[in-house]
Amino acid sequence: MDGFGDFKMATRISIIGITGYTGLELLRLLNAHPNIEIAHVTSRQHENTPIGEVYPHLAHMNLVVSNPSLDVIAADSDVVFLCLPHKTAQDTVAALHGRVKIIDLSADFRLDDVETYERYYNVPHIHPELLRKSVYGLPEIIDKHKIARAEIVANPGCFALLSQMMLYPFSGNIKHANIMAVTGSSGAGKSANDGTHHPVRSHNMKSYNINKHRHIPEICRTAQITEEQLNFVPTSGCFTRGIFATAFIETDTNVKLDNPYNDAPFVRVMESVALANIVGSNFCDLSFKRISDTQYIIQGAMDNLVKGAAGCAVQNMNLICGYDETEGLMNLSPVYP
Repeated sequence: MDGFGDFKMATRISIIGITGYTGLELLRLLNAHPNIEIAHVTSRQHENTPIGEVYPHLAHMNLVVSNPSLDVIAADSDVVFLCLPHKTAQDTVAALHGRVKIIDLSADFRLDDVETYERYYNVPHIHPELLRKSVYGLPEIIDKHKIARAEIVANPGCFALLSQMMLYPFSGNIKHANIMAVTGSSGAGKSANDGTHHPVRSHNMKSYNINKHRHIPEICRTAQITEEQLNFVPTSGCFTRGIFATAFIETDTNVKLDNPYNDAPFVRVMESVALANIVGSNFCDLSFKRISDTQYIIQGAMDNLVKGAAGCAVQNMNLICGYDETEGLMNLSPVYP
């Protein structure tokens, strides 16, 4: 083991909120991890039910969904993953803080500014003191030692993660950026609505929350730009998994385009990118094109449920626990075709 954290034996993990797409994807990845023991997977709606009865594709797993107290979860776990809806994770994080390592896949601890959080999520943050103790968990950009020592790791949003990877090489030199990002239907979560219903989405394409999307503050913070310097156009695609994004960047100086991700095992800088090359994997593919001394076109693709959520969370766990960052992830080759 050559990671950064402290755990050297099998790590006991629990997943709070197992039945959403993100929780299920996290379970899939952790079930294949060589150093993981699963303590609890929780759901209030499916308590005491074998996971295979809730999701038949997991019928091979000898695992029962439970709903223990947070005291029991903290006592039985080294790391707890929260796969709860935004706005609902705040109290759970507060109750677990100081008792167990926490990786939160909601948005509740991604932003260090309470005012910005409340403006974008339209709800008060009732534990602002914990924002200062949370570390943003994007290992390709944030100091890995800082993630390894964190008490609370806030997993990035999926749009935000890919957009940050595209803009980060230009950070501090961006005059303006326009991003159009097309996401699959799994990004909308498990609960169907008129906009995500398959008969409509399967032959449709539409944009939504233009320049209002909740991931914009995350993008701006890393790129060192204001909201006025960014046009962000999230768009619904007619596929299930993945995000395909194009960024048009104008800089205020000539930026040297050496590969900024040489030490990032899951970033592949390619001549061109395609969803079919990354779906099912933890890879993020990027393509950088210089149009002039101050204009660039960047394209990126990643699986929103893996690299955009569960895979990044496992990377963060590996750092916390002292495992190699790629443990349990590098063997996830893309599903092709």
